[in-house]
Amino acid sequence: MKIIKLISVLAAGVVFLSYSAYSADLKLGYIDSERILNESQDYKDAKKILDAEEKEYSRKGRQMELDIMNIQDEIEAQSLMWSEEKKLERQQEYQQKYMEYQQFLQEIWGQTGKLYQRNLELSKPIIDKINTVIQKIGEEEGYDLIIDAGMGTLVYAKPDYDLTNRIIEELKKK
Repeated sequence: MKIIKLISVLAAGVVFLSYSAYSADLKLGYIDSERILNESQDYKDAKKILDAEEKEYSRKGRQMELDIMNIQDEIEAQSLMWSEEKKLERQQEYQQKYMEYQQFLQEIWGQTGKLYQRNLELSKPIIDKINTVIQKIGEEEGYDLIIDAGMGTLVYAKPDYDLTNRIIEELKKK
C-alpha cells in the first residue's frame, strides 16, 4: 500500500514538474484533510456513532470470551469426575464457542467486517462533501493543483498556499 502511495506521489511530482516547466502561471494550494475531518461536526457525530457501535460489539466480545473461559475452567475443575462422554461433550462445546467467537471477531473487525463497512457508510457522505468544496474552490479560483498534506507526503509548502481554513469555513456554511 505504501508503494502505491509513493508511486502516486512521484507521478504527481513528475506531472507537476513537467507542467511547471511549461507554465509560469501555475496556481497551487494544499489542504490538511486530517484537520478538516477533525474540525468537521459531521465527522465528530459519525465518529460518536461508530464508537458507540464498537463499544457494544466489544461488550459482546468480552461476554463471549468470559463464556469460553468459564467452560474451560469448568472442564479443568470437573473433568476428573466426568465420564468420557461428558468430557467430550464439554470439550466440543468449548470448541464450538471458541469458533463462534473467532467468527464474530472476523465479522466485526475483519477487513470487510461490519465496523469497516459502517465506517465507510458514515464517512463517505462527509468525504464527498469535503471533496465537493475542494473542487468548487479549485475551479472557482483557478487552482491547477491542490495537494493533501494530511496524507503525510508534503514535506514543505508556504503557509500562503494552505487552503485548509477556507475549506473548513466553507463546510461550516453548509
